[in-house]
Amino acid sequence: MKVPISKARARLFELAELVRRAGDDTAVVLEQRGAGEGVVLVREAHLNYLEDRVKQIDKQKDKPFVLRGSLSSDLDDDELLAVLKDLRKGWSTAPPRRRR
Repeated sequence: MKVPISKARARLFELAELVRRAGDDTAVVLEQRGAGEGVVLVREAHLNYLEDRVKQIDKQKDKPFVLRGSLSSDLDDDELLAVLKDLRKGWSTAPPRRRR
């Protein structure tokens, strides 16, 4: 629900009660002409939930994604490419395998 801040001033207690009685996802956006972003009236429990979710998402970003069974190596990129090149060369010169 969006309400101009000039009208919200007179209805502040009514709007606070609306947010308090309604579900956790209810919010009243107070808009002020020419002010850009509005401010939002929400339940304290919902604000705490949102802040906790942001912290959880930030923690996930701090941990690098590791695929189960991934390998690690002390080689830098150039060294790894050289090893892979040697392996490919070995595959191309190996005698063909017999099928059973």
